Amino acid sequence: MLQTIPVVNNKGGVAKTTTSINLSVGLAKQGKRVLLIDLDSQGSASLALGVPRSELNPSVADVMYGDASLSDALHNLSIPNLDLLTGSLRLANADTRLGNTSRREQHLNRLIDSVGDAYDVVIIDCAPSTSLLTINALVAADGFIIPVSPSYLSLEGIISLGEVVHNVRQNMGQAAPVLGVLMTRVPEQSEQADTIIHQVREHYGGKVFDTVIHEDPALESAPGSGKSIFEYAPASQAATEYDALSREVATRLKRYGEVYQTIRQNKQKRSAPATGS
Repeated sequence: MLQTIPVVNNKGGVAKTTTSINLSVGLAKQGKRVLLIDLDSQGSASLALGVPRSELNPSVADVMYGDASLSDALHNLSIPNLDLLTGSLRLANADTRLGNTSRREQHLNRLIDSVGDAYDVVIIDCAPSTSLLTINALVAADGFIIPVSPSYLSLEGIISLGEVVHNVRQNMGQAAPVLGVLMTRVPEQSEQADTIIHQVREHYGGKVFDTVIHEDPALESAPGSGKSIFEYAPASQAATEYDALSREVATRLKRYGEVYQTIRQNKQKRSAPATGS
C-alpha cells in the first residue's frame, strides 16, 4: 500500500531537506521502494544527491504542469530502491501556473496516484512556505513529518503549520494527520535544548519521535559530496540516528496502515474528475 509522507515546516533551517534525503535512503536500505519528490524550487535535495544542476529538468514541475511524463522525469539513482523526481526553478511559478486550474490542490495527488504500485513510500521535501505546492503536498499526504530544532522561534513553525492544516481541513475537507514531530539539530549537553524538547514532548506526547537528530558536522558536509549520510559517513552518529528514525517511521507506517488506507481511498474519490450525468 502506497504511503505518502511530506516533510514540512514553514520555518526554514530545521533540516527538512536533510531529513527527507536520509529518511528516504534509510527506508530504501530496509528494502522499501521509495520515491523522493523534491518540491522545492531550489532543488536542494536533488543537488545533495548528486544530480547536476544541468540535469534537474524535466522536474516534478514539468510533470505537474503537463509538460513531461512521469517516466521522462524520473531519476534512477545509484542507491538501490530509491528514485527521485527533481525540483527545479520551474516550481517557482507554481502558484501562477496551477492557481487558475481546476482542482488546483489535487495536481500532486493525481501524480502520486499515477505511480500505482511501483513504490511503497513517497517522501516529499517541501519548501518552507505556505504556497500552493505545500497545500498540494498536505492534500496528497497520508501523514506528515514536522522537523523542528530546539529553539523558541523554530516552535513557531509548528504553530503556523497547524493553522495551515486547519484551513486545509476547513476549506477542502481533507488533510492528513501528523505522523510525527522530529527534533533536529539538537546540540549536545544544552540545558535550553533539553528544556524545549521536554516542552514539545509534554505538548505533543506520542506524536514526537523517540529518535533525536543531534548536530553533526558530517550532516553539513555530506550534501557537497552528493551523498546521503549513510554513504558519506556510515559510522557517524548522524547515520546511526537517521537509521533509527527510518525504523521508527517504518513501524508507525505499519501501525497506522489501515488508517492511511482509508485516507487514501477517500483522497482518490475526491481527486477523481467529476462525471456528467
